[in-house]
Amino acid sequence: MIVCSILLDARAAGAGLPRRLAALRPLRQRRDLRLEVVLADDTEDPRLLRLASGDDIRIVATEGTPLGDRLNTAVAHCQGQVLLFPARGRSIPVGWLTKALEDIDKHSRDAVVLTTSNTGRLVQLWQRLRHQTPADTLCVSRAWFERIGGCDPALDAEALPDLIERLRACQARVSAVVA
Repeated sequence: MIVCSILLDARAAGAGLPRRLAALRPLRQRRDLRLEVVLADDTEDPRLLRLASGDDIRIVATEGTPLGDRLNTAVAHCQGQVLLFPARGRSIPVGWLTKALEDIDKHSRDAVVLTTSNTGRLVQLWQRLRHQTPADTLCVSRAWFERIGGCDPALDAEALPDLIERLRACQARVSAVVA
């Protein structure tokens, strides 16, 4: 079974970080999944060490740069062949994750997106113009992440939607699943 790295950002998660880590606990306790959690931290909050130590979470110190750069730094410190970027405020269904990891491992997909609604390109453009970040969870092979240069280090809230669009533009096999 391949290793999946779940990447979180302390600043982006904010006060909801303890809830996000607690929501990941059932996934991490499963024996059929090999998961690691990597937390990008530029806050230097001493409470994070206590929070992360109980759940065996790796904290990666980052600079106060945009989200794209912080996530790239976290990816450089993880070991997974698959990278998972969970959407804020959304749980990760076990069935979806298991299927996504299987598809990526068998090379039938390069990335899988768990989205809240089936949105077309016009709706996506409208969301970008209004600075609304879609609540999408992205599971992508590390090879494709590195092939397209990772997240754009200059982008903050738009880093992950931009990554999804660049994957599609580069002809990666991206499938979207509506939750």
